[in-house]
Amino acid sequence: MEAPGRRDLLRKLKALGQEELEGFKDKLSEVLLELGAEPIPKTPADPAALTDLLLRHCRGDSKAVLKVLEDVEARLQKASSHPQQDRKPSTCSKAGDSGPKSQFTHSGDEIPPGEGGTLASAIAFMKRHLSFTGSKAEATGKQSRKEDPTGDNWGTDKCKLCRREEDPSEEINPEIIRGPDENQETYRVHLPGAGSFRCSETELGLEVRAAVTVQYQYGFWDQHLSVWSTPKWMIAGPLFSIQAEPAGAVAAIHLPHFLCLRGADTSRLQVAHFIEEGMTLEKPKQVRPFHAVLENPSFSLYGVVWGNRSKPPILIHSIVLLYWALKMAKTTLHLYIIPNDHSRFKAVDDYEKQCPSKLVSTSLQTHKPLTFDSRYVVSSQANIEVTPKELEFCNIQAECLQSYMEIYTKDIQGGLKFSLVEKINKEPIWEAHVRPEDATLSVSSAQTQTDEHFVSQH
Repeated sequence: MEAPGRRDLLRKLKALGQEELEGFKDKLSEVLLELGAEPIPKTPADPAALTDLLLRHCRGDSKAVLKVLEDVEARLQKASSHPQQDRKPSTCSKAGDSGPKSQFTHSGDEIPPGEGGTLASAIAFMKRHLSFTGSKAEATGKQSRKEDPTGDNWGTDKCKLCRREEDPSEEINPEIIRGPDENQETYRVHLPGAGSFRCSETELGLEVRAAVTVQYQYGFWDQHLSVWSTPKWMIAGPLFSIQAEPAGAVAAIHLPHFLCLRGADTSRLQVAHFIEEGMTLEKPKQVRPFHAVLENPSFSLYGVVWGNRSKPPILIHSIVLLYWALKMAKTTLHLYIIPNDHSRFKAVDDYEKQCPSKLVSTSLQTHKPLTFDSRYVVSSQANIEVTPKELEFCNIQAECLQSYMEIYTKDIQGGLKFSLVEKINKEPIWEAHVRPEDATLSVSSAQTQTDEHFVSQH
């Protein structure tokens, strides 16, 4: 998987003609120069290089990416002497398409209807995409997604409030198949006979009647929810694309979710099923603390959603990820707060490995479930610099850019202790103690990770 958000930005730029791509590069260079960045080299505009430059400059902050895109758009509009013509939806310039497309797309390389191959429409889509999935939902004029509890424990108790899922499921290690571009991973399991199984990589559960081969991968919510009524329903877990042979051998699937459902009205939890004709909502046979059970699935795309009909907001099973930036000055840490969703954990981890960064060994789970739109600050007795000063906990999909805090210190010889604290009531929700030996390990492994990344890219 690519860096969160990179896939969408890249495919929009790839859809442009070379002349429009050069125009985007020129205006992006003007904006970044004013923000203190180095000039962009005077070489032919390259979609991948421009995408990586933009994401690297904004340091994982979706708001910063949105602001840069708005500035680029304003400069393009000022430079243009012709008003933008209205575009009709349901057209596609992709080779091999024979007519209008459905409003639902299935391939990560497809351009959504009406988003065409023009620079103006590409920027407009990226702005809507980032504001929809980012931490400032009011930018779209829509209600921001309220809380949602989620869980993924990877071998530990997921929540102090929720009971454990006690079942005899057998854990299975899937075969992992990488796509042609080395980014999209597909998982495959060969189950020898009837039984209940749980994937060790994704937490997806399978109940089967007979021997079966099941193949699955993470899907992309934004390709389907961008045309959906988002204030009414909230994403509550990963989206899976699932295939089975023979299909009838699968009696039920257990879809992971990150909602803390103790005391909640579980009738508000539904399974979104995406097919060529659109989307349907299916009622799960059983709602468990960390999974929704759907019987006799017909397969394609499935994911758990939560009905946002009333307050109080739902609680979310949450984790904190701390990474050591190996190539940054002195000691620089990246701190993320995300729902306890393995697809998002993997997306962040893949992104940080490309930086390169190393995951610091700390407790992942927060002391309690959190609520979306809440804000947190770092508290420490040490001399540290934190940017930004606070971090909002948002429901940002795995395929999108995840926001993080950057923590910088010049001296870690005595260790670095700090905690993550709720901004309003000052209650700690997570603590960490980073030791000098963590720094030594990170620095010594920097060149190894960089070399491995170079080899994988060439």
